[in-house]
Amino acid sequence: MIDDDFESVFRKMIEQLMESFGGLPEGNITIRSWNGSIVNEPLDRKIEPKSDEPLVEKIDLGESVLILIEGQNDVENPSVEVSGSTIVVQLGPAKKEINIEVGFQIDLEKSNVSHRNGVIEITATKNDNEGTGSNDGFLEIE
Repeated sequence: MIDDDFESVFRKMIEQLMESFGGLPEGNITIRSWNGSIVNEPLDRKIEPKSDEPLVEKIDLGESVLILIEGQNDVENPSVEVSGSTIVVQLGPAKKEINIEVGFQIDLEKSNVSHRNGVIEITATKNDNEGTGSNDGFLEIE
């Protein structure tokens, strides 16, 4: 008996609480401001397509720089050219270019590049002897 009374009182309290929230319109966005007023306006923001630009990350390792180019799943044979302190990466059949400045002369013989799982990883090693060593050419993909 007490349980039934408690349950009915509790049920009435829950119903009153739910009624105070009011019904929400379906399919619309309802925004309540701090003063309690309701703004019922459609969302006019457009979703822009994702950028085609690859994500390039440059990590300084002291005597070398690690360059990671992500999101290149459709590229089969990227071309990596070194010219002085600049690395030029050509991607895919459209030959889209990415120019990366490392800030020092690159030793072509000590540097390497790999392409696995859509990530191009370039390790550019600093040329200890600025006047000697090969600074220009292409890096072979491992």
